[in-house]
Amino acid sequence: MRIAIVGSGIAGMTTAALLHSQHEVTVLEANNYIGGHTHTVIVNSDSGQIPIDTGFIVFNERTYPNFCRLLSQLEVPSQPTSMSFSVRCDQTGREYNGTSLNGVFSQRRNLLRPSFLRMVADILRFNRQAVEEVESLDTKTTVGEFLDRYRYSRTFEDHYLLPMGAAIWSCPTLTFRQFPIRFIIEFY
Repeated sequence: MRIAIVGSGIAGMTTAALLHSQHEVTVLEANNYIGGHTHTVIVNSDSGQIPIDTGFIVFNERTYPNFCRLLSQLEVPSQPTSMSFSVRCDQTGREYNGTSLNGVFSQRRNLLRPSFLRMVADILRFNRQAVEEVESLDTKTTVGEFLDRYRYSRTFEDHYLLPMGAAIWSCPTLTFRQFPIRFIIEFY
């Protein structure tokens, strides 16, 4: 069978690799390079040069089981890591870290900022409400529509959910606002 695959990102290249032995495969790519958003840099270490892919650094077994299986089949090594989320906004001077209560209130003045306390309350409400609402949500409801419908604070949106989502999915915050909220909730 003749098969055309559009895009040479990880999905396109994996599909081509799996199909090429039994089919005639052509990969179509709009860019002048292959690999999608991958970007491999060579890092010099005491043990020699190590290629590091900066386009896809972190994954986990729960949400990426097929990717983990692919890495295993290709005998690509990985190593455990930990992730955290910190925010620093030069416009407002707001800083916090989500790893502990002390980190959340690393700027003690945040204990007295109503907007910051509202953001913390909205984080707790979102975590609870997301679990309660996920099954009843339309698959087309966006992050932005969910935030607007349930009147989440601007601080929660601009200094927590949107920057975290944009960082995880490597996209602008306005793009993340258009993501389907049900997908986001199920991912977490």
